[in-house]
Formats: sequence, structure tokens, C-alpha cells
Amino acid sequence: MPSQTQIVDITMVEPDLEHPLFDEAIDAIQASVLDEHRQHFHHQANASLLLNELHSVTSNSIKDPKLVLCSRKFAFFVRTFAPYFDVLNICVQVRPEWVGWFWGIVRLVLKTSSDYPSVQEKIADMFEVVAHILPLYKHIYETSRRSTSDSQSHSEDDRLTALMSYVYADLVYFSLDVYHVFCRGSKGFGLRHPTFESTQPALWRPLDSRFSRLEARITQHRRWLEKETEGQVQNFAEVAQHRKNYLSFLQRQSEIDNNRHVNREEQRMAKRMRRVAKAKTWLSSCSSPVVSNTNTRQQVPKACDWFLEVPMYRKWKEDVFDRCTANDTSTLERTWQHRVLFVQARTGFGKTYISDAVIDDLAVKAEELDICDEPPSTAFFHFDRSRPESTHPGDAFRNLACQLLQMFRHDGSTLDAICLLLRRTSCRDMATIDEVLHAISLLLRQHPTFLVIDGVDECSDLESFLMVLAGLCRKSDTRVIVFSRPNIKIPLEYQKWASDAPHILSLTRERNEATIESYVTLELNRMADQGFFGISMDRTLIPQVARASNGEFLWASMLVKFLQSPALSSSERHAILQNIQSLEGLETLYCNMLIVLGRRPLHEKRIIADTFRWLSFSINHLSSSALRAALCTFDSNSAGESYPTDVIDALSELTCGLLHVENNAIVFAHRSIREHLQAPLSQDSEFSLYDESSVHEHLAARCLSYLAHDVPKRPLGGLQPYSPPIQSTNSTGSGASLRTSKSGDSGYKSLSSSDEVNHAANVEDHNHHNNASTTSIRTIPFDTHLPFLRYAALCWPIHLSRALSDSYCQPQNNLLPTSVPYLGALSAFLTSRIAVTTWVEASFRYNLPPTLTRLVGPLSDLKGEISPTTGAGKDLRLVVTELRELSERLVELKRDYTPILRDNASLIWQMESSDEKEYWPVWEFHVNGSR
Repeated sequence: MPSQTQIVDITMVEPDLEHPLFDEAIDAIQASVLDEHRQHFHHQANASLLLNELHSVTSNSIKDPKLVLCSRKFAFFVRTFAPYFDVLNICVQVRPEWVGWFWGIVRLVLKTSSDYPSVQEKIADMFEVVAHILPLYKHIYETSRRSTSDSQSHSEDDRLTALMSYVYADLVYFSLDVYHVFCRGSKGFGLRHPTFESTQPALWRPLDSRFSRLEARITQHRRWLEKETEGQVQNFAEVAQHRKNYLSFLQRQSEIDNNRHVNREEQRMAKRMRRVAKAKTWLSSCSSPVVSNTNTRQQVPKACDWFLEVPMYRKWKEDVFDRCTANDTSTLERTWQHRVLFVQARTGFGKTYISDAVIDDLAVKAEELDICDEPPSTAFFHFDRSRPESTHPGDAFRNLACQLLQMFRHDGSTLDAICLLLRRTSCRDMATIDEVLHAISLLLRQHPTFLVIDGVDECSDLESFLMVLAGLCRKSDTRVIVFSRPNIKIPLEYQKWASDAPHILSLTRERNEATIESYVTLELNRMADQGFFGISMDRTLIPQVARASNGEFLWASMLVKFLQSPALSSSERHAILQNIQSLEGLETLYCNMLIVLGRRPLHEKRIIADTFRWLSFSINHLSSSALRAALCTFDSNSAGESYPTDVIDALSELTCGLLHVENNAIVFAHRSIREHLQAPLSQDSEFSLYDESSVHEHLAARCLSYLAHDVPKRPLGGLQPYSPPIQSTNSTGSGASLRTSKSGDSGYKSLSSSDEVNHAANVEDHNHHNNASTTSIRTIPFDTHLPFLRYAALCWPIHLSRALSDSYCQPQNNLLPTSVPYLGALSAFLTSRIAVTTWVEASFRYNLPPTLTRLVGPLSDLKGEISPTTGAGKDLRLVVTELRELSERLVELKRDYTPILRDNASLIWQMESSDEKEYWPVWEFHVNGSR
């Protein structure tokens, strides 16, 4: 330090301690590092050792550029701060423990965060930011060493040492805060100002807030140190003022930390909750949580209590969550298989009801379990193939991450973890799956948690899910219970040598008999009291019903729904009870239910069959409003028939309980129902889904009927005049179909593509419309009152293509067609030029130029299979002629006008063909002609 400076009196709060901040920082490290991590803590570490380790990591991770970059950022911080101790040594003899413990805690942060690469990346970024703010200690040291005089007073050394110690303490406490994010059972210190005493503890702030204050403190430290060392001869008054300013700044921060204004605290809490909501949105695209189904258990109290007393389950539940084990990665790695319990039972046993009971048991009795310091929490997920958002492994992990964030949203360590996860993520709308898994793993490390996974056999990638689940269990002490059918393949890694892992609890029908008998007795007695079985009923039949279930809870519940159906008379219900043996087994019960459905009126059967088809083979999931419109499309065979007041609400009753409707969500009551409809056993039923080609024929017919009869015969939006486009140097000048950012709305490419599955992979029934022709004046989306328009316009060619493809037809059904379900609707659509024009406009508004090229050939081939003397044969030939002409016109339209119609789809109503033969309706002509 420059020697020619006047001694300035700086009053310290604790004059008896020679170096209070260094010693207190080391005490904080000693008190914070857990016993489980002391083996990884080197209190004699130094910068050279740390740089060598980081260099080794970089050399061994050449194929991982993120890890290499992360190591370089840490190395940059180490090289930048290492000369700090040389500068400090000018003021005072540096003790070895000051150096060793500092680099030891930095090294421990590196070690504990290494299991979470995406989180470590954010930490490395923070250390890099700090490095950029720190003073140039190396330059300051070289300058000060040349100018330092041996005559410098020891008193001034003490004061300069005290001033230098602030940045040391700040970085130690920051490192401890980061370290505590990866630990359980230890609270972080937060950024503290130990020099200034206060009667109240400092307010806790999230990590990003504390880091901002750290940046400010280091910035002030840099300003003071640069002024302190800027020349050999300094103005004494200026030096004193800079020191005073630095201390005043630290004092003000201390006062702010102790300000406990109620309104401000409420504002801080609201801000934290907004941060949690942002993190949940970032982790998951699904806003609707997966909820447990408690309907049946509400009807039969304590129906699953027998399972809760099974010794294997109780041992799994009541094992102690040990803090030492939770923080010891080697122990977690050795014992993780014993924390996973597989519960297996055949289809229809009632596994979902049992899983719901387990969720309630773990949640309600968590505080009663004396197995850890804090009550364990419970997160769950139900795989369900009938719900598109509940089938992929990523769906499960994103949902679990959101649940964990919600449960631990008031915990300081979790809020700090959120700050790390969200750091510099504004450019991306959603977390990657690796970031999701690191978030879950980190939260499971912080808190004792049970995970309940149901229906894992319905996961679209079971092997991947179980492998990732094993990885989470290796890094945390979480307990997992997995419900599935017995036929799943458990990866070998779940086995453990010389132990009984994997732990599998197989449920047999004998375990379920009492529950089923209780449920059936309660329901049938209630129905008998209400007269469902006539004036009198032999109630001794009820126990026979329970015995006929063979331990299948699903069979019993579906039978009750069947008996409650208005389609049955009281005598028929009584006869079913008397001959209950004839309905044993789910397949037999489903067959009889379909027979009863076949007795319904024609228009009701059409609704039922179409609902089965849409739920099973739609290109993409339909919302309830879109499905309602699809079920109510024009049908010449049932014209004049009345539909239920709300067809969606009536579906459960119409189908005898085969469909379940809740909160406008329509699903099969159980996965086995759809499997039965798709099985060869049901191919003779009019509700069968066995012939996929036939299913697509009907769905194509519904889309075409909607376009031909239900969509208003007029432009979808206001007509806009043609505006010449502004010439762009990047313009292609071509009318070819372009894959633009807007075409992502439709989610699939032109039908000329050979990969048909990709065409509709992301066709979504939502209200996001980005068409440029409407955004400037639109206040309401053009299809608000046409919820099925998007799907019908974009997907009817796909359904028809699949209907005409041999790959979707069952071999034994590949016979000469006796009827063509879509022919009438296709003919009505093609012969209505206005309907076709509306479809073309809609396609361009959805940013997918229409094309029918690949339909012409297969339809032409069909002419050879249907005699021209029949009505269907004549209609087919007319349809092929119309379709070929329309296809040619669409090719011309796509070639010459695609860029124009993308910008203004309404121009299709104002267009005439170049050969003077009118094809697209001129809107003004139709307006004038209708007057």
C-alpha cells in the first residue's frame, strides 16, 4: 500500500478481536460443513491445487463443451482472486488457515454441485460475474509491492486488514449459501455484515437478491481499493473520505437488512410467489395438475385399509429418513434399490384406487411418522394413455417438479434453488428435460419425500422412465412406490446382489375380495332401495355378484355402472343378477354392454360410435368444445333426430359408463375398454375399432360433413383489398409451400410429404392464431364459434389418406367395399364451391396451403372395386373427377399465390381463374346474386 498517507481513525465494533472477519468466516465454515462432507473438505487447499483439478476436469471432458466452459469459468475466478492474498500479505502476515479454508469451501461447492450440471453451470456463471467485478489484485500487488515502505505503522495495517477482510467474508458467506442448496438439515447464513451489530437478525432474502447485494459490495470494495492504491503520494483527506464512504455503504446495507416493514415484507413474499409460478411455468407446459381419483373410495370408506397394513408397505413407509444418509452420496448409491417398492396386480384389480389411498395415507399421516426431522412430503403421478399429457416420461417428471416446487415454496433452500434454476433463462420458454431432472433431484436432496407412481405400464417409454427414476434414487433418499401390471420389465439395475431387491409386492385376488364385497353390497342395496330391480328383489343374490368378480375391482365397478344404465329395464337388471356367472370376466361384460348399446336409437348409436373413434384415432386430442361440434355434425341418416341438451354431459349415461366425463374431459373409464374395442373379439360389433381403415373413413366423413354443412357459406373474416407486398432482398419469389414460424401453428407439412405421421404431430385445437391478415384489426379470433374448424380443415385429408391405405386395413377385412361412408360427405363438399373456398381460406389462415395430390390416385384405384352400375360407383366417378380438377387448381394456387394468400387469405373470395373459367367464387357476385 502507498506509504505516504495520513492515519485515519476507523472505529471498529469489536476492537478486542485482531482479525474478526477472517476468524468469524472460518468459524462459519467449520459450523456449516456437514460431517458427511468433511472427507471432501480440504482445509489446506490452495489456488494451484484447485486450478490443477479444474484443468484435469477440462482435459477429461473434451466431449462435453458445457462442462469445459463451466470449469473455465471457475478457473477464471480462482486466478482472479488468488492474488488477493498477496495484496493482503502487504498489510498483515496472512495465516495459512485463511487461504486454506477459503479455497476449501470453494472446492466443496464444486464437489457438491457436480451431480447437477445444469445448476453448476449457473453457479459457475455467478463466480465468473464476481471475477469480472473484483479488483485487479495482481496489478495492485505488483504496484503496491514496489511502493511499500518498511516504516508503515502496524496500527494502519490492522485497519487496512479489517477493510480488506469484508470481501473475504462476503465471498465465504456466498459460497456457504450455494453449498447449503445441496444439503439437507442445514440453514444458510445469507449475506451478513458481521462488523455492524444489530438487536434483530437480518431479513432473509432469496439468493438472487443476496447476489445482487454481493455485486454491489464488491463494486464498492473495488472503488475503495483502487483509490487506496492509485498513487504513491495521495491526498490524506480523500483517502479518509473513501474509507468512510466504503464503511458508510456497508452500514446502510446492514440497516436495510434489519428493516422489517410489514408492507415491504408482504411485497417480498408476493414477489417470491411470482418467482415460484414462473419456475413452474418454465418446468412444465401443462397447467392442469394431475389429480387423484377419490370417487370410488368416497363411496366405500376404508376400502383400501387392508393394503395400508401390509407389512411390506409399512416397512417401506416407516423406514427412517436419516439426514446423514441424505447427504452421503456414497451411501445413497449403495442402498437406493431398497427404497423402491413395486406393487403389481392384474388389470382391473383396483391399483389406481389403492395408489390414491397410499397418497392420502402418506399425506395425512406424514406428521405422525417419527422418521425424520421434518414431515416427509408426497408427490404423485398417474400415467394414463387416454390423456395425451400423461403418457411420456417427460410429462411425469415435469409434473413432479411442479408439485415439489409448490410444496416447498416457503423453504429458503428451495427458493435459492429456484433462483439458480431460473438464472438467465428468459430466452427459453421451457426447461430441457435435463434441467427438469436436476431440479427434481435437487429438491429431493433437500427434503424427505415420497413418490407415488401409478399405471407405469401405460408409460410410452417404460424403460427410459425406470432408468431415469433409478438415477433420481441414486442421488437422494426419496422413497418410491410404483403401481403396475405384472408384465412390466424391471431393469437389471434395480436388482442388488445378495438381497431381495427389487422389492415386488404382488397382489392376488384374495386380498381384494373383502373390499369388492363391501362395495358391491353397498351399491346394490342402495339400488334395490331405489327400485332399480323392481318391487321385490332377492338380496341373497348380492354376495354371488361379489364372488363373480374374481378379485377384479374394475369388473365390479363397471357392472354397477351397467346396472344403473337407463337402457336396462328392472326385469333385465334382475335377470343379470340371477345369471351373473354368464358375465364373469371383463371381456364378457364389455360384450354384453355393447349389445345393450346396440339397442339405442340410430342417432345415439352414431354419437357413441363416433366418440369411441375420436378418442382412439383422432390425429390430435380434441377439446370438449371441438368434440361437441364433431359429434353434432350433419348426418343425412339421422336428420330430424334430437340430440341431448349437452351431448358431452350425456356421454357417460349414453355409454353405460364406458366413458368417463369430468370437468369437460372425456376419457374411457379404463384403458381395457379401448383395448377390447380394438380386439378381434369385437369386430362384429357396430362400435368396433378393430378395422382402423374403417374408423378413418368415418372420421373423414365427419370432417367433410362439417365443412360442407356446418361451416357458414361465407368468408371467415372481413374481406380486405389486395396490397402489393414490399419487395425484400430475401424474398424467394416463389409460391412454394414454405415451412415458416407461423406454420408451426398447424404442426405438419404439406401432404406431399412421405412422412404422414409428422404432418399432424402437433396439430392442436387451441386459439392461437398468428395470421397476418387478421392481427391488425381482429378483436375476436375468426374461428371462435367454430371450434372444430381447425381440426376438420387440416385433418380430413389425413383421415381419408389413411382410410385409403392398405397399411391401416385388417387383412381379413380387405375385401371389396360394400359401402363408402365418406362418399356422400365428400361429394357434398366438392360440389359446393363456396364450401371448398371456405376450406381453402381456413387452410391459409392456419398457414398450411391445401393440397390433395396424393388422394387422387388411391380414389381412382377404388373405381375398379365398385361397379359403375351402382349408385356408389356413379358417385365415386363424379367425386374422382371433381377431386382431380380441384387438386389441379390447388397446385396452381399454391404455385402462383401462396405468399399473397398467406398474408391475406380473404383474397381467395376475390379471385378469378386466368382462363376465364370461374372456379373460386367471386364474393361480390354471390352477394349481388343473392339480393
